[in-house]
Amino acid sequence: MNYLEQPPEGLGTLLRSLLGRLDPVVEEIYAETVPGMRSRYYPVMRALLTAESAPIGDLAKSAGVSQPAMTQTVTQMIAAGFIEHVESEDRRCRTVALSAAGVSAAQTLRPLWAAVAKAADDLGAELPVPLARVLRQSLAALERRDFRTRIEDARKEAER
Repeated sequence: MNYLEQPPEGLGTLLRSLLGRLDPVVEEIYAETVPGMRSRYYPVMRALLTAESAPIGDLAKSAGVSQPAMTQTVTQMIAAGFIEHVESEDRRCRTVALSAAGVSAAQTLRPLWAAVAKAADDLGAELPVPLARVLRQSLAALERRDFRTRIEDARKEAER
């Protein structure tokens, strides 16, 4: 094996590079529009605008993140005043809802969310296949057969 040969560019590296170009811009515009707002709050606000209240576990599932990651986001959003704990029938689950400040922030952010979606569509229009479609299809393919299985299959094939 030639140790000087460069390994292929990794999918994770490419995805992190893309997010590194998108997230800081959205983060900056959010902060200019609503002080304290962060891009990681968007999936929570989106879900709570529809459901009014939800357990943290449900929010994690809808956002596609772990429960500990969602708990951290919820804690930050409570500290920022965007959401609050609410009583629920099941006292074993922590349930949250948008606060009055969260509802106000969402109203202020709606035009920005539409602009971000339009900008993403614009980016996708420059590509051979819209990026959002590729990402959705990739996530669906990983539901059918996870990445670990794919790596293990590739290793077995290379050993033949």
